[in-house]
Amino acid sequence: MEIIPVRQRLEREGLEPPRLNALQADDTLYTVLAHQPPGHIRITPGSISNANSAEAKQRAATFLELAATAGSQPDLVVSPEYSVPWDALLEAIEQGVMPEEGKLWALGCESLPLGELDAIRHRLGERAVVLDDDVFPGARTTQQYRNPLVYAFLTNSSTDQSVRLVLLVQYKTEPSGDPQNTEATGMLPGVYIYAFGTLPTEVRLITLICSDVFGFKQDLINQYYKGLLLLHIQLNNSPRHLLYKKYRQELFASAGETELLCLNWADNVVSVDESGENEHQWKNICGSAWYLCSPETNLSDDAILENHSRGIYYTRHEPIRAHALQFHYRPRVFLFEATKVFHHAIPKPRSMRTGPKARKTFVWAEDQSRWVEPRKLDECPDDGFGRQLEKLNACGTPLGDLYDLYRTGPIAVERAMAITAGEFGVPADWYSPTRLDSMRLCEQEVVRRITVTQDPAQEAVAFRDSRFALTGAVAQLRAGGYAWPSSVQALRKGFKFKWLPKFPNRNVVAEDGTLATVVHAGLVVDPQVLDRLDQKVRKALAGPPPEPERELSQEQEKLLLSQHYAARAERFCIIYMTGSGPKNYLSGRDISFTRPSGQSAVDIGVPSLTGLARNSPGAQE
Repeated sequence: MEIIPVRQRLEREGLEPPRLNALQADDTLYTVLAHQPPGHIRITPGSISNANSAEAKQRAATFLELAATAGSQPDLVVSPEYSVPWDALLEAIEQGVMPEEGKLWALGCESLPLGELDAIRHRLGERAVVLDDDVFPGARTTQQYRNPLVYAFLTNSSTDQSVRLVLLVQYKTEPSGDPQNTEATGMLPGVYIYAFGTLPTEVRLITLICSDVFGFKQDLINQYYKGLLLLHIQLNNSPRHLLYKKYRQELFASAGETELLCLNWADNVVSVDESGENEHQWKNICGSAWYLCSPETNLSDDAILENHSRGIYYTRHEPIRAHALQFHYRPRVFLFEATKVFHHAIPKPRSMRTGPKARKTFVWAEDQSRWVEPRKLDECPDDGFGRQLEKLNACGTPLGDLYDLYRTGPIAVERAMAITAGEFGVPADWYSPTRLDSMRLCEQEVVRRITVTQDPAQEAVAFRDSRFALTGAVAQLRAGGYAWPSSVQALRKGFKFKWLPKFPNRNVVAEDGTLATVVHAGLVVDPQVLDRLDQKVRKALAGPPPEPERELSQEQEKLLLSQHYAARAERFCIIYMTGSGPKNYLSGRDISFTRPSGQSAVDIGVPSLTGLARNSPGAQE
């Protein structure tokens, strides 16, 4: 793999580099149209293409028409590996469907038979300048086709300044691996990766085709990560495989201004052979996502909700310290509005790189044979949360109030259920989207969101099931007239799950408006687990202790903390399961303290032995 500037390639043809809107390092916004098609793939020794050519052509043609809408063309248009039939692209150009000045199309096209690009040049004639670098790293043996990415854009001739449409074709440089070695035997790899943009006034843009990432080594990353918008287009049945995600960690390891847009096909791709038989169900996830690390990324509940409603789901990729916006898995076209990857010579008050917003989403309308905005509720992205609640309700677990909370915003549900599981309080801003445990990705990049149930990974399913089980157990106790302890006696007349930003450590509200915290620890056999949980909950609810009036000894400081957590941690209960049923955990820390007349509330008093005797650890009220 060798990365060369587009400017350098165009100069050889007497063309000027294009001035692309998406790459100007200013504080204007740019728009992105991303195509996530359904997968019905034909794989043969000599080609990789759509199995239903007529349907795929129609889908791609109407996608390009959407991209070429006069007066509102997106600045950047992206389609994944092998997705666009050549006939759809060529006919669009012949009909005048093409990018406007300042726009860039990056289209993964169906495989290209060796030598076929000359026929395309001949067919388009003066309509377009078709460029490639027909080189390959080794000897040609069994290879029959190329895996092409087509950049389409307008630029000027260096001689007469006439406007020319350019199709710059980049070839995949590394074959993907599969049991049949499909690309290793059939695909002729390329050598060059083209880089748009020139620092410091322009963002740089590079596109890698699926397993190109194998050749995107640390030395190249070190040269190009700064100020980079990297597109990674794929037809990948395992986008979270170690070899495919390794570059992400390396890319974000340096403190650079970098963004990454991974675009795959929709989930559950089906492939067939040359005769259309031997159907193989991939059972794959989608894995499309937009990664960024701007410190000004808008993580407000309203911003997350707006993206969520259009099928873009927030997660925090903590191993690489980046925000990762996960795409809805099903076939869809997304329209984004985004801030630039970096800003050059922009005053700090104006330099707010808040990240991408999903402005529109499109679904395929069979009755119109085109991409349209959702016309009814079932065409909108479905995160699966409602269906999960319906299953629980059908099993006798009443959680209608949880759905009411969901309608105020999905993050409120994630927070309330985290409190129920005891995962809250430390640090104090635990409820921020970057810290909430259900919104964090691990190194395996499994999505554990409670209000986004599309990830089928065992870890994700187990995590969601655990949260639903604990919350459902509390709901069942509520419905069964459970004997709530005196610390939360207001709950005896009924309560609802609730989360409010003013009271971030509370997850229920009683009928009389009393706020409380209910934690369900599940089945616990080790009392120390409950004791540690009790300490954690008290610390969260009580907050930091007040400043003492005088310097304290270590023993006095310990006593001050005990007094503070006993007095200030109010209206909470911890439930746990035993072989005989649910019980309330009482730690013995609910003691009263006496204070001599005139003594400060933050001075050290004497603990009441009556309280200590009454509340022995683990007692059941």
